[in-house]
Amino acid sequence: MANEIQAIRQQFASAAATPAQKIDDAKANAIIADARRGGLTQSKAEELKREVDAYRASLTPQAASVFTDFIQNKMKALEIMDPGTPKAKGEPAVVKTDQKRIGWQVVPGGKLFIHGASGSDVAQNYLGDCYLMAAMSAVAHTHPDVIEKAFVLKDDGTYDVTLYAEEGGKLVPHVVNIDAELPRNGWYGYYYAGAKNPKELWPALLEKAIAKWKGSYNAIQGGLPEDAMQWLTGKKSIAVDLRKAGTTADGTFATLDAAVKAGKPITAVTLSDKSAKKYAGTNIYTDHTYTVWGTSVENGVRYVHLRNPWGEGEPAGNGRDDGIFKIPLDQFMSLFCGIAING
Repeated sequence: MANEIQAIRQQFASAAATPAQKIDDAKANAIIADARRGGLTQSKAEELKREVDAYRASLTPQAASVFTDFIQNKMKALEIMDPGTPKAKGEPAVVKTDQKRIGWQVVPGGKLFIHGASGSDVAQNYLGDCYLMAAMSAVAHTHPDVIEKAFVLKDDGTYDVTLYAEEGGKLVPHVVNIDAELPRNGWYGYYYAGAKNPKELWPALLEKAIAKWKGSYNAIQGGLPEDAMQWLTGKKSIAVDLRKAGTTADGTFATLDAAVKAGKPITAVTLSDKSAKKYAGTNIYTDHTYTVWGTSVENGVRYVHLRNPWGEGEPAGNGRDDGIFKIPLDQFMSLFCGIAING
């Protein structure tokens, strides 16, 4: 890596060593091509930025434009991690297309919990596991102690994480051991699950434990939130099909309200992408799982409160963009096709 960094420095010095002491667009493109050869690692890209700044006065306007366009627009699609710690035996494999973009890292200054577990901690990122993220948020929202007790820190610095599998009609505890290394991209932070506070680790570590348990990160893309809540709590879930004949808005609200008052984790699922036209302008997303945050009746209107596991993305007019919002019951019945209740 040091040789590659030195090569970038030498290329800039050589390109500027002309009678006019200028770096033109052809030389700028040649420097970029060399930096990209073998993969544009974080260290190489940062060095490229430093040298562009150092030689700013030596760049022709055309060269300056080439570097600016590359750094501001094209670079992010090419960035990969510096070579990190090799994946230890038994750790879950990342998604195949991500293997050159991320590496295993310990988060500097990271803590398992910051002020305890909270449902608003969870932030889904690039992995297609909204069902799991919404389930994690639901359990942490109603029973943060369940999340906190799932982790046991061992003397060697690893964690034993208790999850539950259904065997013979019963939910049986299984302990998964993980270390604190996470699949991360140094420029983007967490590549898979993250948290509102980037130093809080429990969502990413819990996702890692489940990925290891199931075989890989790819294996946990797509699933049922009722199953995911069971994995976390060891209690059975029920799923309610809101499109089933005889299902009413009154009955659905009564079910949700009772579950909320009983402190049960709840999730809700939207319709498939085939119904995308129905969602136009709502800022609610198809084929997506949300956490049910609560219920209310305001001026005679019944509302369902929800949280997007992205930690953002919600209808306009719902306050700050933290993913938490409320919609009238009739809109909920129109846009959501199922709910799951745990416990």
